[in-house]
Amino acid sequence: MVDCMNTSPTLIAFDLYGTLIRFGIMHHPFRKILLWAREQGRKPQPDDARKIMTANKECEELLAGLGIAPPADMLAQLPQEIQEELDSLTLFDDVLPTLNALTSSGIPLAICSNLARLYGSVIDRLLPQFNFVQCLSYNVGAIKPDKEIYDSIVSGSGVSPEQILFVGDTRLADYDGPRRYGFHAKLLVREQSLEKDTISSLTEVLQMLN
Repeated sequence: MVDCMNTSPTLIAFDLYGTLIRFGIMHHPFRKILLWAREQGRKPQPDDARKIMTANKECEELLAGLGIAPPADMLAQLPQEIQEELDSLTLFDDVLPTLNALTSSGIPLAICSNLARLYGSVIDRLLPQFNFVQCLSYNVGAIKPDKEIYDSIVSGSGVSPEQILFVGDTRLADYDGPRRYGFHAKLLVREQSLEKDTISSLTEVLQMLN
């Protein structure tokens, strides 16, 4: 675990959903199918969410791997609901000012996120002007706080852990896990940052630049 950062980070890695991007509509389509499967007698498995977020597969193949075969209408509804969610996504107000300032300062950027494959397209749609090192769970085959997904930031950027700052809104995945790995980290708690190593706005990371 690392102590506080006394020099400017060489690279800043951001979580995606809840940190850079917010939902306008949330259907929870995979949760609905898991609930339906439970009603049909399938016992929930502790790694269901992990398998959904680490499978780089089409929805039908992904669900088959979980032993779930929903009816055709439910299967057809899944990508429709995901698309409605994707269409509702917007950036938080502090995202562009922060990322533009970091880019102007020459700080490389990364995105590290736990998400199902169809949710990754938002990066190119809402943030096409930024060249991120993308460490997405469905490509890496691991989820935060697994060591392997943090490894992918280091290998993808060539930057050593102690020179990396991780920023996100989930304590285990975006703060505790990165710090155990050797990154520096800030936990984003919008509007109510009171504790050590928390920030209330992404713009606060700009204060760490020398």
